[in-house]
Formats: sequence, C-alpha cells, structure tokens
Amino acid sequence: MKVNIKENIYAVTLFIIEVALFALCSRWFGIPKYLLIRIGAVWFFVGFMFKHYSVGSTLIWDEINAMIKVLATTIIIGLILMYPSMKYILQVICINIIMFIISILINRGLRIILRDVLAKKTMIVGTSYGAYRLGKIAHNNRFALTKIVGFFSLEGKEICEEMINEQKFQATIYDFKDVDTVLKEEKIDQVIIAIDDGSKEDYDMISRDLFDKVPYIKVKSDLNFIMTYKSKVDYFDGELLISTSRGNLGHIQRFFKRFVDICVGVVGCLTLLPLTLYVTIMNKKNGDNDPVLFKQERIGMHGKPIYIYKYRSMIPNAEQVLEELMEKDPSIKEEYLTNKKLVNDPRITPVGKFLRRTSLDEFPQFINVLKGDMSFIGPRPYLPREKEDMDIYYDSIIACKPGITGMWQANGRSGVGFKDRCKLDDFYHKNWTFGLDLIIIYKTIKSVIYGKGAL
Repeated sequence: MKVNIKENIYAVTLFIIEVALFALCSRWFGIPKYLLIRIGAVWFFVGFMFKHYSVGSTLIWDEINAMIKVLATTIIIGLILMYPSMKYILQVICINIIMFIISILINRGLRIILRDVLAKKTMIVGTSYGAYRLGKIAHNNRFALTKIVGFFSLEGKEICEEMINEQKFQATIYDFKDVDTVLKEEKIDQVIIAIDDGSKEDYDMISRDLFDKVPYIKVKSDLNFIMTYKSKVDYFDGELLISTSRGNLGHIQRFFKRFVDICVGVVGCLTLLPLTLYVTIMNKKNGDNDPVLFKQERIGMHGKPIYIYKYRSMIPNAEQVLEELMEKDPSIKEEYLTNKKLVNDPRITPVGKFLRRTSLDEFPQFINVLKGDMSFIGPRPYLPREKEDMDIYYDSIIACKPGITGMWQANGRSGVGFKDRCKLDDFYHKNWTFGLDLIIIYKTIKSVIYGKGAL
C-alpha cells in the first residue's frame, strides 16, 4: 500500500472517531442540535486548516501548538455564532477544551499503535554527529511517523563515535554505492540527506542517484547552531533561500509570563520547607554541618547583578579548590575554561551528586522567581566571569530574565558545550512563544525523570 493511501485512511479514521466523540460530548452537555452542528463544523474545518488531520513527520509539541490554535479559533468563532445569546457559553468552552485534550490523546495513541504500518521507512545519507542526532530524534519520538532503517556512509566521510557506540538506537550502516539495492530490498519511503560538511558535488551526486527512486526526499540544513533565528524557506525565482525572522515578547506576553511565574513560584516555594529539611538531615548523616543554602552572584536581565539561591552541592570553599585544581592539572584547567564545568567534579558532595542528578539543587530559585529576578523559563543565569565568553550573544541573552529551566536543559543540559548553550539561549530570546515554553517544560521533566544530562 502506498504511503499516501495509508495516510489518507488514517486521516479519515481519525476524523470519524473525533466526530463520534464530539457528538457524545455535545449530547452530555445538552447543547441544542443547531448550535452543535455550527460548533462542530467550525472545529473540524479549523482542524483541517491547521493540518490536524495530515500525517506529517511532526513532533508531539508541533501537534499541541496546532491544536492550541484550533481551540482558540473555535472558541472565538463559537462566541460570535452564539451572540447575542450567551446561554450555552460555558458548555461550548468546556466541549472545546475536552475535544482539545481528546484530539491530542487519540492522535498520539493511534500513531503509536499504528506506527509500524504508518511510519515512513527512512534512510539517512550521512554518518556525522548531525545525522546521528537526527536519527535518534526520529527514533525516540514515537509521534513522528519516521522509522530509521539505516544510514548511508559516503566515501571519505568519517562515522561519528556516537553512531558506533550507541546501544539503544542501533541502525545499520550501508555503503552509498549500494543505494539501489537497499532502497528496493528495504522498501524505503523516504531519504533524508544529512551531510554536515557536504560540497556541491556531494549533493549533486546524491540527488542524481536518488532521482525518482523514493517518494520523499528531505535535506537537513547544515546551518544548525549557526543561525539562531526562527527560519523559513522562501522560493526566490528558482532559488531556495532560508530567511530569518524574530519573535517578539510584547507587553501582553510579558504580563502573562509574569503571572505564570508568580503561580509557579508560590507552588515551588511551598515545596522548599520539606525539601530543605530533607537535605539538612541527609547532609548531617554524611558529616556535613555547613549551611544548606548559599547564594551566588549571576548576570540578570539587562546585565544587572542578581543573587540566586541554590542548595549547596559543593564543599564550602569550592572556588578556592577549583583554582588549586587548575594550577595543578592543565587538563582540568582546559576542560573548565572550555565548558565552564568539570564532568567529574571532585568538589561535589555525596548529597550534592543526588541534588544535581535530580536538579533539586535549583529549587530555591523559586524564591528568585517570586522576587522577579528570574523567570521559571529562560536562559540559565550566567556567572559574571563568563561575560567575555558569551561573545556576540551577550546582549541578546540578557534581554530577557534568566530562568530555572530553559533551552539548555531541554536539549541535553551537561551534554551541550558552552558555545552551543549560548546559541540555544539566543534562540530562545529571538523565538519565544508560549508553545516553546511548554516544549521546554515537557523536555525538562522528561530529562529529569530519565536522569539524562544532569547539571
């Protein structure tokens, strides 16, 4: 069965299920039939408009972002349709919220259940770290209907260590010379070209060998971590251009972001009392009687100095010990100056290792959030001595409040180097949306639960 036929069957199935559930919900809320038909027509029309029923290789947060637009649009149009009578306003809002939740859950559930049938069997051309990371993203995100069959290696191109040593995500590496045989035997639906250092000749050769052999061909941009602007592809009289645009955090958005910060800050501060008691007891059991909390100067919004609160995870004289370590061992000095941290830091206490692994050491910063020094989500606050190393990204990063969590934590945390961390924070400032904040929260929670990339 061709891929597009499978996708059409899936879209029709999803539509029928949602229509049935919409009718059941409407009957339960007692909405009149005439209003039910109007609201239902709007909901499903807007759903088609925002591509809810298309089966693309999107991630779950792209679907959530699209459904938020569907929800908001349907509620606004629904209120207009009911005017001047607002008798069923609460019922209409409730049914739209319920459909929002149900639609996401059903779409996700169906994609996971039918992934083996619906997923595009995909080969990635390239064996660089960028190609490996792309393959792993597709493998780990079950909502994205992309099944990575393997990678094509090119003559003269190295295979990254991560691809060789990976245990959980293992895909076969084929020689690109065997492209015709592999495409036929594996029944490949899609090929993604991901050669980070490819020349024009490389792309010409690959495109020629793939011509008319697979339904879908995609090209991964080699501008990753070079452009930190939100981008789009423009067709410019025969030329494809990647253009940049900037997000805008206006007064209304700042108001709502601050409102969310206050709510989160209150909840976070309420957890500090039992958590502080627990940390104190654990420290004393390990013979550590020094203060549990400490404050440290960081760079705040507009470059103003702020003092953030943290649970102490290091020995009290950590800075002095660091200087001594760097003097004695050049490799430690090089590692710290490059990444602004040590992978196996001897200054971390036994309890501190647990606090850092679970990110609980950051919890006292909810006090900073309530004070207004920080936001729940934003760039991690940098140390004053890191200002020079922030380079061209300094002005962009300090244009927004630092956060407890942000792009750095959501994209690998300690596995991300300092320069790339700056670029991620710059991206956040230039492309902020409420949807991006939701994605960061989701990915941070997932990282903490699975213990990936601890601080």
